Amino acid sequence: MPTPFTHLLIAQNLLADEMLSPLYRALLHRQLPAFQLGSIVADARVASGVGREVTHFYAYGRPISARPWRLMLRGHPSLTEANDETHLAFLAGYVAHLATDEAWALKMVRPQFWERDWLGVERRDKFLALHLILTVMDERDERLLAGWQAESLARCEPASWLPFMTDDVLRSWRDLVARQIMPAGESETLAIFGRRLKRAPAEIRAALDNPELMRMYLWRHVSPESLAAVERQAYAFTRDQLAVYLTEFMPAPISV
Repeated sequence: MPTPFTHLLIAQNLLADEMLSPLYRALLHRQLPAFQLGSIVADARVASGVGREVTHFYAYGRPISARPWRLMLRGHPSLTEANDETHLAFLAGYVAHLATDEAWALKMVRPQFWERDWLGVERRDKFLALHLILTVMDERDERLLAGWQAESLARCEPASWLPFMTDDVLRSWRDLVARQIMPAGESETLAIFGRRLKRAPAEIRAALDNPELMRMYLWRHVSPESLAAVERQAYAFTRDQLAVYLTEFMPAPISV
């Protein structure tokens, strides 16, 4: 659910997180472009036209009964054995993405937006509010991305890494995101959200730039403090699930 910029910042923070094993962080640093692409490519479903259940392994309106990344491995057993270290880092990024989205769905979207009644607020305006909170995160996180992110991501070359999305789809998504975060790039978030919401990007921009509109549409229902708390919980959960995945599937180092 968070945008690629937010997922890339989470990946960036994981690289420096001393609560992750140095062995795991060293792998992710060695295979940085693959880890970056893995951390965003689940959302390529938007361009490929497939449903959320195909790339995220859960669907809105149905309970999440098991870790989505485990459902991915169960549904595609070939992914339990990475082709090589680069593929492993890519899958680690994918696991991190699915963990973040799972936490976001369970701790923010469902309890705050879909299951809670916002007195006098129509569903259409709740959907707008959800995209406003995502854009607040998106614009904040884009500014925090390190300078190496764009060039490193653009170098990633997938090699039949997923059985449910082609390399062409992965490359297309790589290029879409990388060009936005290049030094001269421009974010396309508002254009993408505008199409989804059937609203002009300028209308969304006007709400984001108006504190009173933001309070009316969003913050009186979901406070900034609530958002910060969910983000902390989602990050910790993502880190823990990434560690679980690598503990189970990263080959033991060879001792000489």
